[in-house]
Formats: sequence, C-alpha cells, structure tokens
Amino acid sequence: MRRRIEKDGWSYIYEDTQKCDYEFTSVRYILGREIDKSKTKALICIGINPSTAIPTLLDPTLSRVQKYAQNSGEYNAWYMINVYPQRATNFNDVDTDKNYQMELHLTNIDSIKNLLESIKCADVWCAWGSHIANGKRRFLHDLLVGNQKKNIQGIMTLFQGDYTFKTYKITKSGFPAHPLLMRKNDKLQEVKLEKILYNNTR
Repeated sequence: MRRRIEKDGWSYIYEDTQKCDYEFTSVRYILGREIDKSKTKALICIGINPSTAIPTLLDPTLSRVQKYAQNSGEYNAWYMINVYPQRATNFNDVDTDKNYQMELHLTNIDSIKNLLESIKCADVWCAWGSHIANGKRRFLHDLLVGNQKKNIQGIMTLFQGDYTFKTYKITKSGFPAHPLLMRKNDKLQEVKLEKILYNNTR
C-alpha cells in the first residue's frame, strides 16, 4: 500500500510492506524537502533506483543533492525520484528483465505525476548514470523513455511544463553522471535530452 508522509518540510512517498519497518521499506517513490519558502523553483533529481535514505536520515547521494540545492540558493525544495523505485544499495540486487514489477512502475508514474502537478517550475537534474544500459535490466531504459510496442509510459513523458534539464557532467559513454561523483566546484548545466536519452542503451 502506498503511503505518504508530509512533516516538518519533508515529503516522503513509499510502499508500506509488512517485512520492513514503518518508514524504511523496500520501495521508495519520492523523497524531498522544502528548504526556502522565498524561492519558487524546485530541484528534481532523477536517479536509477533508491538506496537507504528516509526523512532526516539521508544516504550519501541524497546528502549531496540536498547540499547542492541549499548552497545554490535557487530552490524552494528538492525532490528525489527514480527510474525504478526498488531500494537496493547494491545494483546487482535490483530486479532484472525476468522479474521486474510493472505495478511498481505504474505507481511510480502516478506518484511523480501528482508531484509535478504541484510544481510550477523546476530544474531537473538527470543523474541516472550508466546503469540505465545494464544488459540484464533493459527494462530500465523503457521505464525512463517509454516503449510504445510494450505499452510502457516512460517517466520522462511526464515533464511537459516549465522544466530545464541539467547535469553536471556527461560521462565518456554518454550518460549523465551520478551525484556521488560530483566535485565541490561542479555546477549543473543545461543539457539537451537527446544527448543523454538515446545513446548506447541497446
């Protein structure tokens, strides 16, 4: 069952499962925090899949995202979404083409759509890295950009409003780099989606 927590500026949407604690569950759709009410633009970061972060206990990736959002002075809030919402600290534990759960993707799509309806303007930090091209997990590319033949809606199709797509670095293989590789003086720069969505993912 999908649950939502809105408390002390935090936004947290996750799947409530019996095998996990109340907040740290095996599926996380959205995690974010309001940081400056005087600003009007949000920062939305797109990763490949969530790790351990929950409200007030951020993992290294989300600590980096929050620090960048705060230090920039541009944003009223930051949000982390993912191509696939299954938690895994080791990418080898992420579902494969043989067992991925379409139900999770559909709920992820709905959660992201609802979030975007509340945001008028945002920078979108593309940060899914090279795992999007994993040979055992080709479904991830479908979930990101969509696949008409398989009747899959990609999360990128949801961004139809006032959004500026950015990354701080494109790797040699053509993927938007992961936040943990970001250096202290790196800044997000606008990027054309065709440069990072349709490269060597097949």
